[in-house]
Amino acid sequence: MRTVLVTGAAGRVGRRVMSHLEATDWQVQTFDLAYGDDVRDEVHVSDAVRGCDAVVHAAALAHDTAGTPTEIVTTNVIGTWHVLRAAEVHEVSKVVTFSSAQVFGFAEGEGLPLYVPVDDDHPVRASRPYGMSKRLIEDMCEAWTTRTSIPTVVLRPVMILEDDEMRALDPGAGELGAVVHVDDVADAVTRSLTMPIDGHVRAILCGPGEFTSTVARDALGWRPSRGWPDS
Repeated sequence: MRTVLVTGAAGRVGRRVMSHLEATDWQVQTFDLAYGDDVRDEVHVSDAVRGCDAVVHAAALAHDTAGTPTEIVTTNVIGTWHVLRAAEVHEVSKVVTFSSAQVFGFAEGEGLPLYVPVDDDHPVRASRPYGMSKRLIEDMCEAWTTRTSIPTVVLRPVMILEDDEMRALDPGAGELGAVVHVDDVADAVTRSLTMPIDGHVRAILCGPGEFTSTVARDALGWRPSRGWPDS
């Protein structure tokens, strides 16, 4: 049985990812601050990756309000470096990590998109700590893959929602009306691990809204299965 380490395993996305992976015959190893695991601890990360075939890296401080700027950059950027370094040392086959649609630099009033629908070729212009940290990890994954030849898949979800949240939210809310269901995000992770990937991929994950998921469709065979409840 193939073994995958899931960082951020206790989070909403991490929990759903674990369920999907276990249903597709992956043996899941967990890593989360809630369990005393810290991605800022290089030795601890390396010990966790040892013996794993792949890594799904979902651990992060996921908003500008989740910590100080230094805490956000340290957790997100240095934590990702620790994962990549461990993946190289222990010769995993693939790393899947999470970025965000916030890399494009127009979330929460930061700016305006250059065009819509937004695709993966849209320039990344985020300058606040969270979005900037995700810009940095995207480039770091690409450079690391170039050097090591270990594939990386960087997923760029828009606002991630559960069923009850989608029922409660006005379809016009959010950035460009864009949302994606958490089950569809978990499906993208599973596909990222199973599809043959050569090199580095960055892929928007969007259900309804003014973003396109062409790369996710073409590289991963992914399409959103969930829309607004009345659609």
